[in-house]
Amino acid sequence: MNLRPKPTTLLLAAFFSGVLAAQAQLTIPSDGSDGAFNPATNVEIDLGLATNGLWNSPGSGNGVYDAEKWAVVFKYSSVNIPAGVSVTFKNHPAYAPVVWLVQGNVTIDGELNLDGKSGVSDTVGGLLPTEPGPGGFRGGARGATVSGHGYGPGGRGFYGRYATIYGNPQIIPLIGGSGGYSAFGKSGAAGGGAIAIFASNTISIDGLVTAGTKETQPEIIGSGGAVRLVANLVQGTGQVRCATTFTNTNYAPVTSDSFGRIRIEANSLNSSLQTLPETIGVSPPNTPIIWPAANAPTAKVISVDSVNAPLDPRAPLVAGADVAIQNSNQVNILIETTNFPIEGVVQLNITPKFGNRTTHTATRLSGDITSATWQVQTTLPQGFVTLQARATQP
Repeated sequence: MNLRPKPTTLLLAAFFSGVLAAQAQLTIPSDGSDGAFNPATNVEIDLGLATNGLWNSPGSGNGVYDAEKWAVVFKYSSVNIPAGVSVTFKNHPAYAPVVWLVQGNVTIDGELNLDGKSGVSDTVGGLLPTEPGPGGFRGGARGATVSGHGYGPGGRGFYGRYATIYGNPQIIPLIGGSGGYSAFGKSGAAGGGAIAIFASNTISIDGLVTAGTKETQPEIIGSGGAVRLVANLVQGTGQVRCATTFTNTNYAPVTSDSFGRIRIEANSLNSSLQTLPETIGVSPPNTPIIWPAANAPTAKVISVDSVNAPLDPRAPLVAGADVAIQNSNQVNILIETTNFPIEGVVQLNITPKFGNRTTHTATRLSGDITSATWQVQTTLPQGFVTLQARATQP
């Protein structure tokens, strides 16, 4: 049994243009302890090398993984990705998104790539869920006789372009795109990743920042991820993309319901930056908001068949499991909500490694808006299964 709880809200896309009033340099909580990031050649950042700790503790070049915040945080002194240089990422075992806190300026003349992987037709490789960008969700695996549903809040079933919309325009919490369904002899395309870049002064993009996927089949597409840019000045003539691109010329290059989210917070916009989806720039507070508020609503699975869930679930879907149970009968699954009204709806998504996802509405057992316990009673499919709690306010 694997669990991977993440917050879920609503999506809004808007148009980005205009110039906002210039203000003072922003206050970014970065000590520069991860140094200056200035790659001279193509580089893959291995997020699994991050130190475990609090997000605001000093880094040593590989960032810090904060399990409570569910993010790998880098505290750079400056960032410069030259033209012709591509920066990609290898996922952390928790599939956490990326946060860059930068003392100085950020310049991206090359490519910053958080794309999810395309589906594969390989009979062995397709047995594993497709790898997303960091912070995104995996695409459905393809079994010998059974296809797999995509993972994530909007995890896609067959003809995935009709997926559930989720997320919020603030991109707080930071969360990437959902995976696609496996079909037509291929595993599902994975969702795009998620990154938030905070710079005290300037973010300049004359290159490309991408957090989407490329796929030949519209039925198995993943969702675009999320890019949040926060600086005193945002400028450039490059492109930021959080969308799926079809590499099969029989289909349109993009589809609006595969879009992710882009948010730009800047006191000044001196830019011909292209964004997909388009978005409107807004002014940030002098000390930008990085994380959800301490009293933000939460929902998480706390036990399955009386076995406690880990605090930092990984959902490996191979060999090991977050919760191991041996029960082919009905089991009780408990969900805990905090700061959530009891008039709301709590649901549990159950996604087997091979097969279709089912959604179950939970019943409240006890508690109030501050903290409450909810229950789902069901018989679980055999094999690896992921569980994800979802709460919707009235």
